Amino acid sequence: MCGISGIFSKQEMDGNSITRSLKSIHHRGPDDSISGTYKEGKFNYYSNELSRQETRLKYPSAENILSENWIGFNRLSIIDLSSNAMQPFYDENSETAFMLNGEIYNFKELKKKELKSETFQSNSDTEVAFRLYLKYGDSFVNLLRGMFTIVIVEYGKKKLKIWRDRFGIKPLFYHISPENFIFSSEMRGIFETGKLEKKISRKHLAHLFYLQSNFAPHTMYENIYSLEAGTRLELNLEKFELKKEKYWNLNYQPQDREIGKEEFHADLEEIVKLASVSDVKQAIMLSGGLDSGMLAYFLKKTTPEIQAVTIYNKNFSRVDEYHLAKRTAERNQIDFLPIEIPQDLSKEEIYEFATTEEEPSNTREPTYFLTREAIREFDIKVLHNALGPDELFYGYKYYTQALQIQKVNALLLNSFKYLLKDKKKYKYDELTQMGLATLPLISKSSFGWQEIQEIFGENWEHPILEIMREVPADFQSMPLIKQISWMDFHFYISSYHAFRSDQSSMRNSVEMRFPFLDHLFVQKYFNQSYLHKGLTYENNKPFVRKHAKGILDERVLSGPKKGFSIPRELWTNQIDFHSEISGLKDFFDKKDLVKWADTPAKKWLLFSTAQHLKGK
Repeated sequence: MCGISGIFSKQEMDGNSITRSLKSIHHRGPDDSISGTYKEGKFNYYSNELSRQETRLKYPSAENILSENWIGFNRLSIIDLSSNAMQPFYDENSETAFMLNGEIYNFKELKKKELKSETFQSNSDTEVAFRLYLKYGDSFVNLLRGMFTIVIVEYGKKKLKIWRDRFGIKPLFYHISPENFIFSSEMRGIFETGKLEKKISRKHLAHLFYLQSNFAPHTMYENIYSLEAGTRLELNLEKFELKKEKYWNLNYQPQDREIGKEEFHADLEEIVKLASVSDVKQAIMLSGGLDSGMLAYFLKKTTPEIQAVTIYNKNFSRVDEYHLAKRTAERNQIDFLPIEIPQDLSKEEIYEFATTEEEPSNTREPTYFLTREAIREFDIKVLHNALGPDELFYGYKYYTQALQIQKVNALLLNSFKYLLKDKKKYKYDELTQMGLATLPLISKSSFGWQEIQEIFGENWEHPILEIMREVPADFQSMPLIKQISWMDFHFYISSYHAFRSDQSSMRNSVEMRFPFLDHLFVQKYFNQSYLHKGLTYENNKPFVRKHAKGILDERVLSGPKKGFSIPRELWTNQIDFHSEISGLKDFFDKKDLVKWADTPAKKWLLFSTAQHLKGK
């Protein structure tokens, strides 16, 4: 719903520092902007060049104001569109400022149950969350259902606190040094303050090449960190001492009572209804698959005016789901907007698309094109995504692979090689070394770690060894399939799927929501011990398929899982690839990068890396 930034320094700085940061993330909140600082025992609001005319008339400019602390907020109006809901909220009695990026889905229920005697200045979810904090302190977060990054500054106590939601859906990046603490919804918001230089960590770029992402707290930039999901950060504003603690973990408490169709549907309807709270137009990101089909069905029940957008690639009919998506929309009587991914882009569009996300990758989220057209055609501000069931109910092939391998004698594990594509057979050695629980990490990689080290000319520790040191104490006691599911939720949901979807959609000022990532829903079904019964390559997510009968078209219900392909090869052929990556030769040990880039994925990865190194 917005973009947030803050700067706390040992030296005074004028308001232009926070304005530059807010300007760099203006796309996250184009409806209004405001800055604030605490000085001489008082919190003051200021306008900036991004502010609406009404805000500029109400508050003086921050431009020439000097202060050691600044916070700023760019608003994307979703709930309570009036100026009464503008952030930051501030309480004079406790000298506390409050900012929230995201949505608290159950705020109306909390307002009635926990704050019924309070008087409110707005109808926003943010004010409800703020008053809950003032009433309950740090434990307030346990009442919240939704997606959020929450920043609280207690000026009198000289403390700053930040919470990130349980699955890391909403982002928070930060930099800390003896002189400065800076945070922002995007990394560019930190760099634009002018307080530090952009410097890439070769080690974490290598991790990105291997894992397709950096997992929090790491990013590919030195001295820039991502706050981990389900974590609270606290900073002493006098000493700049930082501490972090987990406030939520996904744990396994096995339940054997089988949940029936009626209960499953009731749970789905509840979480979808919660996530559909909005005062603006909404749509669903619709594919031809099982998960988005279920989401469409329940969204239509809870939000009759819901619309649907789907993206398709006519040149890749093997993975095109246009016709199934259309069938799902028609079945649920939902307005349907098909968006064809462009085959030909101008060079400027290719460069822009390559840097839509703040880290390079071997592909890019088609969400960028989908949200751009959704705004143009439907004026959509909220888009629902069906992420979650594949990780919770075992939708990926590697869940079936893991169970099959587990059944055979360890001496026969070598047969796993033949389940892999020819170019991925080298992963066998990594899998036997790291263990089957790491299958999500190894199977998603396009390279072996040895190949990555040869490219960079280094002998770093394998990143999976570093990752496995972070698993909780009860991880080893979980069944294998739960270990794999935990790995997907803990690492790829927040640091890959949500990170990329958030940046691609917010680039076009569209809020992406993930109704299935309700922590109570996920915890309940993660605890179910029988969800793998009937799991085969042809019958993934058997529990969901069984209980979705009657609400989905039979072709959707029985169809195989498909991916989506963007025309990377066509786009890289439209540029001078050799020239574009020439600047990488000094960055990598392997000099003949053109020869190494023998697949569209490798080409796009090098091209997008080159664009990030140029600072485009």
